[in-house]
Amino acid sequence: MSYEQVFGLSSQFNEDVIFLKDVRINGQISFGTNISFNVPVTFDENVTFKKSIIVDENVRVTGISTFTGLVKTINLNVLNRLNVGADGEILNADVGTGKIGLFNQNPTTKLQFNSIESQSIFFDDEGRIGIGEDTIGSSVGSLDDINQGVLKLDVKGSIAIDRNIYDSSGAPGENNFFLSRDVNGIRWVSINPQDAVGIFLQDEGVFVPTVGAAQSFTTLNFVQKNSGGIGTDTLIPTAANPSSATGLSTIFTQDLWGFVGSGDNAKIYRMSLVGINNDDPSYQLDIAGTLRATGQVLFSDATDSTENTNGALIVDGGLGLGKNLNMGGNLDVDGTGDIKSTDDSSSNGTGALVVAGGVGIGNNLNMGGNLDVDGTGKIGSSDSSTSNTTGALTVGGGLGLGENLNMGGNIDVDGTGKIGSADQSSSNTTGALTVGGGLGLGKNLNMGGNLDVDGSGRIGSTLELDGALQDVNDSTGTGKTDYRLSTVGTGVSWRPPGVQTKKTIWVSKNGSDLNSGLLEGDAKASLGGAAAVAQEGDTIKIRPGKYLENNPVGLRTDVSVTGEDLRLVTIVPENKNDDVIHVRRGCLVENLSFAGGVSGSGVEIGCDGAGAVAFPPTSGDGQGARSGYTEPGPATEGSSGRWRSPYIRNCTNFMTGSIGMKINGDHATSSDPDSGSDLKSMVCDSFTQYNEAGIGVSLTNDSYAQLVSIFTINCDIAIYADTGGQCDLTNSNSSFGNFGLVAVGLGATQYTGFASNTNSAGEIITENASEIDTIVAYGVTDTDGDDQRPFDGQALYFKINNVGQQNYPTVPAFDRIEAPMKELSAINIIPGSDLTGYSALNPPSVTILDGDTVNNPGGGPLGPQGIVAEGSATVDETGTITEFNVIASGRNYLPTQNLIVDVDGDTGIATAVTEPIFYTVFQATPNTGYYNKLTESDPGIVGITTITFNEFIPYPVFPDDPFTLQRISRILTSSHSFEYVGTGTDINRSTPLVGGVPIKENEVVASQGAQIPFTSTDQKGNFDIGEGLQIDQTTSTIRGRDFSRAIQVEVTPLILALR
Repeated sequence: MSYEQVFGLSSQFNEDVIFLKDVRINGQISFGTNISFNVPVTFDENVTFKKSIIVDENVRVTGISTFTGLVKTINLNVLNRLNVGADGEILNADVGTGKIGLFNQNPTTKLQFNSIESQSIFFDDEGRIGIGEDTIGSSVGSLDDINQGVLKLDVKGSIAIDRNIYDSSGAPGENNFFLSRDVNGIRWVSINPQDAVGIFLQDEGVFVPTVGAAQSFTTLNFVQKNSGGIGTDTLIPTAANPSSATGLSTIFTQDLWGFVGSGDNAKIYRMSLVGINNDDPSYQLDIAGTLRATGQVLFSDATDSTENTNGALIVDGGLGLGKNLNMGGNLDVDGTGDIKSTDDSSSNGTGALVVAGGVGIGNNLNMGGNLDVDGTGKIGSSDSSTSNTTGALTVGGGLGLGENLNMGGNIDVDGTGKIGSADQSSSNTTGALTVGGGLGLGKNLNMGGNLDVDGSGRIGSTLELDGALQDVNDSTGTGKTDYRLSTVGTGVSWRPPGVQTKKTIWVSKNGSDLNSGLLEGDAKASLGGAAAVAQEGDTIKIRPGKYLENNPVGLRTDVSVTGEDLRLVTIVPENKNDDVIHVRRGCLVENLSFAGGVSGSGVEIGCDGAGAVAFPPTSGDGQGARSGYTEPGPATEGSSGRWRSPYIRNCTNFMTGSIGMKINGDHATSSDPDSGSDLKSMVCDSFTQYNEAGIGVSLTNDSYAQLVSIFTINCDIAIYADTGGQCDLTNSNSSFGNFGLVAVGLGATQYTGFASNTNSAGEIITENASEIDTIVAYGVTDTDGDDQRPFDGQALYFKINNVGQQNYPTVPAFDRIEAPMKELSAINIIPGSDLTGYSALNPPSVTILDGDTVNNPGGGPLGPQGIVAEGSATVDETGTITEFNVIASGRNYLPTQNLIVDVDGDTGIATAVTEPIFYTVFQATPNTGYYNKLTESDPGIVGITTITFNEFIPYPVFPDDPFTLQRISRILTSSHSFEYVGTGTDINRSTPLVGGVPIKENEVVASQGAQIPFTSTDQKGNFDIGEGLQIDQTTSTIRGRDFSRAIQVEVTPLILALR
């Protein structure tokens, strides 16, 4: 039997300590002085010495050796890798790769000097040297070591030689010799005497060069030159050096046309006037003759034309067009316009001449055909008419009008007046005949339709009705029993007997949404119909029945909905994936059941993600209300100026996949911080969630709820808090399902601030000491810039930096972090991995490493005071890994580090899951003045507070280090009971009778900085006080992490004292 001794406090040994067994150290060992070994020492793992080391005997290291201090030894034998300088910056010798780097930590060849390739010298395995080139010989296109000799030096760049070059025979050459090649290689060769006079060149009769002494040439170099479209000289001979003979002449040839590009598709151009059949051009292109274009001709000049001698295109003669002429401007014809077409006109869009706009004619218009006017016809004459043959317009025949006739005078009809329109009349301004004034009739009035009188109706005799009488609501009362006409605010209405209520709206199965809802006998037929007319303070009473609603149904502020009883009234959503009821400030919803209904085949309809009760979403952020009060969210304090939480009481949710209470803080807000609506809260008493695979209560975006008697059955998650959502949960139960209480992460930034340059005693400091739980902060303000006091329920991380290793010299430099550092939380098996072939007696080693092995070969945390995470593997009797366990979470891995899991050298079996490290607020002092370190005056900056944390900060925090305070996602619960949590969401498969097995760790899951303080009882009666203390009723024992720590703190000093 083995025992493990854990020391929770610091231990000091005043005498020699002898260890009779192996000593395993999971952390770091720090030596305050130099280390001296007087016997041979062998290190089988990586060793880093940051102090001087003096060894009188041999040193043998099989791991990586890193020396940052002075090393004195008789014989240094390194079997793995030797680093000189920080991480081998000066010298890096790796036995495994067989490579040595000088001022290079990752050499690519046998020996490499310097780290930049273009500035490095390389030595490869074949004894070849490369300067600026690590792949020696790669730039030689036809390398032939056998026939041309072995390549020994490859230089990528220029070479400067201050003295001589020895040829293949070993000769340095003589003055005026030149290099030539024979079968043995390069040789120096002397110049033989010969005729030094070459040829002379003349440029149009003048020797070249044209200035200075004429030269003879032995070499002619012809070069094609781009003329740029200017000049006329196409051949230009030149001397390479006009003042000194070199024997080289360059002869430039150029075309009259310049060019852009190359090859067959190059474009040519000319930068002067060009004439065709014209030796004296006056324009850029001057053609004396005809021009024919078989393609499109484009004139991009935008000059307007005001007469026939100006514009973008000017034609002195006639212009013949074989097709249409389309103009974007005006047509101005100085001569006669003759249109030869004889096309007739049957509308304003047909004929020989069609004008889309108006036509102005200064003289007479003579037409041989009819006049057809589609628009307004205006006759300017003011002659009056006294008969049908006089006036400004006289018509000898009949007059047919397809539209209205408006006259400023009287209408005098000698014959019968007939109005042929069949237009129905719905008011005194509509119909076939409307009269603005009174109507006097000397004879009878016969009507085939109804009589509608907007004013007072007076009948001097008997009124006889052969049909029904229609009220203000367009109801005739037909089919109603004992209905009578009653006066209402705007007229009379058919009403049932009884007394009208003022603040109650009734809903029943035999009602109609056309009814007023103010009497039980005049009830509405739906919750949506009642909510549409309900005002603040009204109560909607629902009689028994199942109601199919056009959801979401919106409620106004302070509207209550009460059913007859929770199993007597059922609300069924017509739109299954949308919320059912949207509540606002002061709403009450009670005594209802929510059901998803079934399809025609009897299969239940799921309501994935729909909230039985929710805040109304803002415009564009989800489906708004379709019935009832349809204004978009967010919910506010309303006209009262004070927030009052919506209240849900005595309800049951049967909607599969739904969310019972969906509390989104983004959908509840206020411009007045004193209204209390920043709580973004709901309250609940007795809400049973039998919504298989759904969520009982969801709290997001800094929302809040007080929950009493929430019972969840087969939920995917019973209570869920995310992005700063919080709740107080009392007297509740979670049965079956996948998870019980789940809280994730933090909400949005609420406050920002900076670490002060003073400590809690008011002393000026340059840094806060490590391992403290109190920080003085300044500039702690909210998003509006107002001073604020941090509170319990918030968490932060410090945005530290280590630029130039100024703050934390023991770790590499890093820029200011913008995300929290992290620790290991779990090791997950990668699905499909081969987990066989291991031994239960000798399990594989599990190492947590940084994925960036180049910049961090050690693989550990790069943050200050980091601790390496550790894991282990569990292997069953068949040699198969069944799970990985986290032995030590480690700490302070930078947010940029990507951790990998190495299992005996295999990194493809498991993945590392990390958690951010936050520091949670225990308490904070009120804001005070701040000592300004720049001006030595106070107060200079406000928002000063001393923050005490629940955790110790293991590293120093420096003045002006910024931080952000965010609200913790938190579920606070007491006396919560869990029954068979983790058995699944199907009630037919999750009970123990059919093999359902609970998963203890699924009862409470807090991650990413969230918290769940709780006390609970499970199906065995075991009592938990948080995750650190469990009371097992079956064994009558107490266990848990916190209990073990408490025992160790008390017992360890006693054990040491009795040693």
